[in-house]
Amino acid sequence: MKQIEMMQDEHVMATENHQPSVLIIDSFALLFRGFYAMAMSGNYMKTSSGLYTNGIYQFTKYMLHAIETFSPTHVVCAFDMGASTFRNEMYGAYKANRDAPPAELIPQFDKLWELVEAFDIPCIGVKGYEADDVIGTLAKQYSASGTSVNILTGDGDTLQLINAHTRVSLMKRGFGNYETIDLHNLEESRGIRRPSQIIDLKALMGDASDNIPGCPGVGPKTALKLIAEYDSLDQVYAHIDEIKGKLKERLIAHREQVYLSYELASIMTDVPLQCELDQCQYSWNQDKLIPKLEEFEFKSIIRSIMKGIA
Repeated sequence: MKQIEMMQDEHVMATENHQPSVLIIDSFALLFRGFYAMAMSGNYMKTSSGLYTNGIYQFTKYMLHAIETFSPTHVVCAFDMGASTFRNEMYGAYKANRDAPPAELIPQFDKLWELVEAFDIPCIGVKGYEADDVIGTLAKQYSASGTSVNILTGDGDTLQLINAHTRVSLMKRGFGNYETIDLHNLEESRGIRRPSQIIDLKALMGDASDNIPGCPGVGPKTALKLIAEYDSLDQVYAHIDEIKGKLKERLIAHREQVYLSYELASIMTDVPLQCELDQCQYSWNQDKLIPKLEEFEFKSIIRSIMKGIA
């Protein structure tokens, strides 16, 4: 709670000094989280016309809470644009272990885009790239000018994007709980000194959720120990003769696979996209937003919004 209060104080000071702050939202991360949060209890919200809305309903609640909590001056939503990306071309098994989305969720993908547009928030997605790559590119562009960037997601991979002007707010269990990580608490929270070491760790230990292979037999503890001692993946292999036993044998035997995993885990920051900061200024139009919320029959959200502007 202290951390959130501190960030809110920082935003107040930034606003007084006319300094912009942008919240970049990992849209499908929030959508999936919201869908399953309600589906686990058997709650599948539907409109009178039969449209499932539990994912986009929870997304809206998550987004509005984050905006209230972090008080950004600008907001932008990043989207995935299909299952196939350049990573699938590099490694055919990438994310191949994932099940197809539930039938109740699939129609909500397009409806989420409509909802975000109704808030006058830019929807940014580029075919062939993941939302993480869009986030990385936007964060790099905005932070380069000194703009304060906050990435809202549930994906710890984005910690590699942290810099002097960029932090990551990870959504945790329970509504409205965030773990915000920046350069000041990265080592305390993750045991690494530099954001880029997130990639080194994942290259070594792999990631079952994304089907990134890593090095067989190397888990999180071993990977963290290696990076703590040698600083980077390149330095691990530069000092491979200092490593003993089976671990050395595995690292040598699977070197190519480890470096492939490094490439798969690296978030792109040069995706061809355009979204100027002034396009992201957070200011929705009541006449545009309320009809869309009425279409989705989000009565409680409409009451909350109208109460806030009354």
